[in-house]
Amino acid sequence: MRLREASPREAARAASGRTHEVAAREDAPAVANGTRPGGASVGTSADFTPLPSWSFDASTSAWVQSQADAPLPPPERLTVLTFNVLFDVYDAEQRLATERRVPAMLALLRDTGADVIALQEVTPPFLQALLAEPWVRERYWLSEGPGAATVTPYGQVLLSRLPFSALSQRVFSRDKRIIAARFDLEDAPLWVATHHLTSNHAPTGVGVRARQVQALVEWARSLGTGEAESASDVVLAGDFNFGDAEPENQVFTEAGFVDAWPALRPSEGGETYDPVLNAMAALTTRSGRRQRLDRVMVSSPSGRLVPESVELLGEAPLEGQRAPDGRALHLSDHFGVRCVLHRTRSHRPRPPSTKLVHHTAVVLIPPDSVWEPIQALRRKHDSKFQRWMPHITLLYPFLPEEHFDDAEALLTEALRDVQPFEVSLSEFSHFEHRTNVTAWLRPEDCPRGALQALHAALEKALPECDEQGRKSARGFTPHLSIGQIPRSGAADIERTLAAWARHWRPLTFEVREVCIIRRKGDTPFEVVRRVPLGTPKRAPIPDSPSPQKEEKDPDLRSVLSAHGVDMTPTARHAREEAVRRLQALCTRVGAELHPYGSYLLGTDGPGSDVDAVAIGPSHLSREAFAQALIQELSAASATGRFVADAAIPLVKLSLGGVSFDVAYASRPEGVEPCAPEELLALHSEALDTAGLRSVLGLADIHGLLDAVTRADAGLERFRTLLRTVKAWAKARGIYSHALGYVGGLSWAVMAAWACTRAPREKTVSDVSLLAHFFETFAAWPWPQPVALTPETARYRPDGKRDLFPVIAPAAPARNTARNVSRSTFRVMRGEFARGRDVVRQARQSGTAEAWQSLFTPVDEAHAFQARLELTISALRDDEREAAAGWVLGHLTTLVYPLEGDRRVFVRPVLAPAGKGPLVILGLDAESSVDAWRLFQSADGPLARAVEAFELSFQKWSDRPRTAGLQVKLLHS
Repeated sequence: MRLREASPREAARAASGRTHEVAAREDAPAVANGTRPGGASVGTSADFTPLPSWSFDASTSAWVQSQADAPLPPPERLTVLTFNVLFDVYDAEQRLATERRVPAMLALLRDTGADVIALQEVTPPFLQALLAEPWVRERYWLSEGPGAATVTPYGQVLLSRLPFSALSQRVFSRDKRIIAARFDLEDAPLWVATHHLTSNHAPTGVGVRARQVQALVEWARSLGTGEAESASDVVLAGDFNFGDAEPENQVFTEAGFVDAWPALRPSEGGETYDPVLNAMAALTTRSGRRQRLDRVMVSSPSGRLVPESVELLGEAPLEGQRAPDGRALHLSDHFGVRCVLHRTRSHRPRPPSTKLVHHTAVVLIPPDSVWEPIQALRRKHDSKFQRWMPHITLLYPFLPEEHFDDAEALLTEALRDVQPFEVSLSEFSHFEHRTNVTAWLRPEDCPRGALQALHAALEKALPECDEQGRKSARGFTPHLSIGQIPRSGAADIERTLAAWARHWRPLTFEVREVCIIRRKGDTPFEVVRRVPLGTPKRAPIPDSPSPQKEEKDPDLRSVLSAHGVDMTPTARHAREEAVRRLQALCTRVGAELHPYGSYLLGTDGPGSDVDAVAIGPSHLSREAFAQALIQELSAASATGRFVADAAIPLVKLSLGGVSFDVAYASRPEGVEPCAPEELLALHSEALDTAGLRSVLGLADIHGLLDAVTRADAGLERFRTLLRTVKAWAKARGIYSHALGYVGGLSWAVMAAWACTRAPREKTVSDVSLLAHFFETFAAWPWPQPVALTPETARYRPDGKRDLFPVIAPAAPARNTARNVSRSTFRVMRGEFARGRDVVRQARQSGTAEAWQSLFTPVDEAHAFQARLELTISALRDDEREAAAGWVLGHLTTLVYPLEGDRRVFVRPVLAPAGKGPLVILGLDAESSVDAWRLFQSADGPLARAVEAFELSFQKWSDRPRTAGLQVKLLHS
């Protein structure tokens, strides 16, 4: 006998503990008004009556009443779709071509894969077609069955991939009702309701709809009682039948609902009923107005459920189809709305209720580049010039500093989907007080309303910090204070402000973050936390965009090929074979080899080393492993040497023409062989420092790949970006942790950040994504960390070693760029700006020559006022290599003393391979006088730093016998 495989719906039924209730064949009589006689009310409001939920039972080929009777695991994301499908009850002339629209509508609904689908204007024939669809029968629970009681002559239907825990309805009239579904999730209930409110067609429509809106809001409020964490989340998805200018909008806002479209796409109208673009709407309209009638709204007292993305569906007419009157045929006279909601599994508790203080605040600070004209006025007129930086107050007073961690977590979540926006400062205004007048600049935001939306998001996250919103009858009034002027007549005040305005030139800047600031005692306010404004997640990035969108990529690719970025299949196979051979040799000595770095990322080049960590038993020491592996290599006609004095001791070897750097970690005593992730999770504290750092290197790469994959960012697109960035960084001399720049992991994290946060329009080609990378980091507000996960984003920059924090993907949070110094930080920022400008020019010209300029090497001989050349000498190649390793590993001990004098700027450059110097340190001073004094003095800081570095090299206990170091000062 052949066993039938359970469908996804049947599997979900079993997993949810859902029970069958009253079995109903397709010819079963309808339940009057969609209610169950004698059933207890499952709606919270007394006006709601219970409804059965329906699923298809494949064993009996019938739709049956059923529901979940056990809590459901909360989904991380919930996709909600609402669509008014356009009934044809009164279409006697058949102008709506329903027989052709319905199959196309069903196909679109199927392809969206939405978790919850809310449909309006469903008729019994449409319902029967829906119930017959295989994808509906296999995957969805429905609010209506074959009897069609709630859709006669038309009505609303809910479909859900999650089994309903309960269904109820509030009936307004024969055709108008609310259908509400409850999902009992493990942490808190979730309600999704659909409705079709009354339109303005009848003279009484506005009043009727107002009562319907009030009923919706009161019902939602009745669900939100109790502690915020356990309060229900409510989603409204349906045809609201009012536009953006109607007063009902304010009713929902005051009730705590977030309208997904203006929250995520404030600069776009989002009209779902558009007689201009939709021929069906042109046929049914009475006013001809374009309106946003269909919406998804969310109320989440805990803040755990937030809109992540929203889009319109069904905007294009059906291909090759025409309506009977010859017009283009659309699916409906409405467009649909598809919204993705993000739901955190365990929401961070709010800070405890506490007294607010006036020495902390959340503010918006303009960038340094626009400060000077603001400060020029403040210097003259603002008595608080020394206390405050230029700012726009958002939350003040604010929480005490001991609550900053929790507050920052809440603000980060609140701003995750608030997009950056522009602010212009062009007009002066004033506040009148009892004794004086405060003059201020009026921030004009683009898109309009962005500042108010930002403040609303912050205040919703921390409602106790609401003084800025309630201190005035006008509500929140964004302003940048300029100073105080004496209180006088209105005409005098206006004359003063007009005089300022005559000499004022408008300033425009982009808002990318808000800052938490604090002051101690009488000291000025300082920034202690930065919370970035995020962007909504976008659709997955295709790895292979259409050719017409990549018209300029071939020119870039030809340049990359010339730089040896691409690897032939033969070379790739040779590297993979070498890795397999080395893994076999490590197995012979009792260890397991795990490659990581660029090899595991898939971005290694033909000549790059393969980084790997070998993990062995506790009785096999690092030295014993190295000795045993070198013996195995010798037997295999390969070479290797153990570098014992490196920060992470390594076996450097060559096998099959491939170079390897192999670190080693031994499992703690008594620990059996296990996956590296398990070793870290359970035994990291028992690993020695070198072993822990090696295994963390492997975990970092896995974490980075997981982040790119989880965000649907396109692995091949990411790899192409990283290869390009690495080629650029190497050409410009900034691909080196040892030189005080950043290494491979840091560049990989930054490339992954750019990929996973890029807006959709920035991902249409490799060129546009590269441009986005440079635009992002040329404007990055350092020392804000670059981090890929919420956990690592909590890293706190602290001191001079955290100028350029790029945080490793695996816990614990670590800055991978701690060698960046004052000078190299300046180099990095300059190179990002140069890269941005060159890419802009190359995109405009579209030639290989323009792209080649991106990879032009630094002219170390002529770019600086002076330079130090560090040259290694030795009789044998291995001794020269060991000495070069020492110099690179200790170079920061020379750079830091040199730049201790803030008039000195140092740019380390790795010299071209050959017989010349190993490293060149370009030296510049603020003036030629400073240069002569600093670089020529025999007892100056430069001479002392060089002498100390040379002495340290001579005292190196493992210095090869014939190795020497020469340091030469040259002037341009």
